[in-house]
Amino acid sequence: MNSRFSIFSKILLFVVISGLLFSTIIILDAYREIRKVGTGSIWHVPTRIYSSKTCIIPGDDIRLIGLRSRLERLRYRDVPEVSAPGEFFWSQEAVTLYLHSFEYPDRFSEAIKVKIFLDGTTIKEMIRLDRSESLGELVLEPEDIACVYDQEYEDRIVVELESCPPYLLKAIIATEDRRFYAHWGIDLRSVARAALVNVHHGRIIEGASTITQQLVKNLFLSSKRTFLRKIKETWMALIMDAVYSKQQILGMYINEVYIGQSGYVGIYGVGRASRLFFDKDVSQIDLAEAALIAGIIRAPNRYNPYIYPNRALARRNTVLKLMLDAGDIDQRTYDTAVRTALRVFEFSVKSRRAPYFVDYLLSTISDAYPISSLAKGGYRIFTTLDMHMQNVAETMLSHGIQNLSTSQRPVLQGSVVVCDPKSGRIKAMVGGREYASSQFNRAIQTKRNIGSLIKPIVYYSALRSGYTLASLIDDSPLSVKLADGSSWSPENYDKTSHGYVLLIDALINSYNVATARLGMSLGTDVIAKQIDQLRPGLNIRENPALLLGTLECSTLDVSMVYSAFANRGKSVEPSAIRQIVNNEGVVLFDSSHSQGQQVLDESVVFLVNSALKEVLILGTAKDSQKYGMPPLMSGKTGTTNDMRDAWFVGFSKDVTVVVWLGNDEFQPIGLSGAAGAMPIASMILSRIEKPKQWLVPPEIVMCSIDPKNGKLASIWSKNTRALPFVRGTQPTDVSKDDTPRLLKFLRSIFEK
Repeated sequence: MNSRFSIFSKILLFVVISGLLFSTIIILDAYREIRKVGTGSIWHVPTRIYSSKTCIIPGDDIRLIGLRSRLERLRYRDVPEVSAPGEFFWSQEAVTLYLHSFEYPDRFSEAIKVKIFLDGTTIKEMIRLDRSESLGELVLEPEDIACVYDQEYEDRIVVELESCPPYLLKAIIATEDRRFYAHWGIDLRSVARAALVNVHHGRIIEGASTITQQLVKNLFLSSKRTFLRKIKETWMALIMDAVYSKQQILGMYINEVYIGQSGYVGIYGVGRASRLFFDKDVSQIDLAEAALIAGIIRAPNRYNPYIYPNRALARRNTVLKLMLDAGDIDQRTYDTAVRTALRVFEFSVKSRRAPYFVDYLLSTISDAYPISSLAKGGYRIFTTLDMHMQNVAETMLSHGIQNLSTSQRPVLQGSVVVCDPKSGRIKAMVGGREYASSQFNRAIQTKRNIGSLIKPIVYYSALRSGYTLASLIDDSPLSVKLADGSSWSPENYDKTSHGYVLLIDALINSYNVATARLGMSLGTDVIAKQIDQLRPGLNIRENPALLLGTLECSTLDVSMVYSAFANRGKSVEPSAIRQIVNNEGVVLFDSSHSQGQQVLDESVVFLVNSALKEVLILGTAKDSQKYGMPPLMSGKTGTTNDMRDAWFVGFSKDVTVVVWLGNDEFQPIGLSGAAGAMPIASMILSRIEKPKQWLVPPEIVMCSIDPKNGKLASIWSKNTRALPFVRGTQPTDVSKDDTPRLLKFLRSIFEK
């Protein structure tokens, strides 16, 4: 008997020791996992990509900067009385605007109320109302254009406990865990009550989860309702409560709690909920708004204020009553809050804006910031994108392609790049007619011959080497023997030879033969070298056809080439990013504003630009004004062989717009640059750019020229032309008529 008892005792002791050892291992493992929570970020916070900020100054045209549409995209509300951030009132005389606050990488911009006085569509004056202070500049915050999510698609804005209003925290505790500060991670009273209900029904009907248990479940366990999961949740909650203070647990909870769904993205944490529901920072929400957020936590889908507003309102009022019963608010405060209407800000699920631009941007930083890092790192990327310009470019390209598409024409595709020529910053990028059907970015990845877009480089080289705009050049037929024994015989677009013409007219009218003769006289190596200075890395084939545009470029390449002409001869590199900031506010990357490298002579560039200005008035793009082309712009059309590609570039000193049209299968589209790309670019520029005079270099002099011979005009000269010259190159000979018109007249009378 004693022997049996001894064996049983040993077995029991072994079981107990094994159980204790096993429990210890499990507890230590859980402790280690729970401790990890405090050693770094426990959330995968998406990276947010922003457009550029909008700087507004007196003299700006609100139509050209798209002020109203910017405000609407930034979720400003049009109200009769402006009293809070995010509101505006629009009248014919003025716009009253209460700016959002915004945290920039280098400063915090406070919410201020301003009044923008208008003269028609022109900003006359801007006043900061609280100080009655005139403003020389007003900065509108950047737009949130895209997010990079992880595979869980969790969207959150991490906030500190201290930034939450006290009544929000009290509302959460009153609703989710009234004894939060009294228990050790689990509430035995609630457990006992829930256990009786669950036993009665034979399954889990009611939970008794504390805030700590909810946090444990969200961080470490599944949401599946089983007794085993509940056991794990319970002892892990005890460990959590032992490891962390109540404030630390509550701070983690407010950032982890699930609030609802926005499209395919889950909304987590009170910070993101405040921004989504009320367009406010969590620190700015009032009591009624706080009660709504706290009430939604229990069942986000059931109490969705957009789908079930009555349920959400009733739930909010229940939370307010719980707060009243708990002594968190008094009767008067309760009565005021409960009478408040349900005010949630309307929103629509938005797809990624400027998708081709965003793809390009992410590809440029993929080595330093891979998607896997961005998806959980909580970075903020401030870009160069102007959303008004982007929307205009997308709309005009889409409409233009739609209007040009016919059953006889192959499927048209196109691309647009808008940039600031002074810095190379990309303001807009469209890589195709529809991103949803094709993510292939034609603005970057499609390289096609540029046709006549190369001609300004040829003419610049000629002007640099001693020619002037008044030089006479030969446009008679040309045949060049090539190295392989074949002949190259370029033709003009109109199939006509024009004899000797002024150099400026050959460029304005884009005469192929005159350009080829001019380029051959200079040497294709000279032209190739000039191209390489403007855009290094292009595949340049030195043959006569290069002079007429057998140079393959992307739309972005062309944009950079022409930016040098718009930027007084300084070349720039394209940039899409201004700053990258990590989740702690540290600036990791800051692009410097490059002034560019001087690769072209400024005075000679002015001559070329003057000729390209005439292209839009007298030359191949003279119809551009029908499509709204602003005055004083310069531009150039481009068409390739068999009309496979249609190009147009329009530029001022502040903006360069490049449009390409073609077909992905390289089929002829039957459109010239003037018929296809030019109308689209003109409509874009009409909506984003105001006329600006070119700066005249001091070396430039103007002369009146006789167009017959390129000499200085005399009193007898007809149809004289005012042309610019670099000082010292202007003609000195005066045009002479061997038989003055007066003598001709007298002779005709005498002969009669």
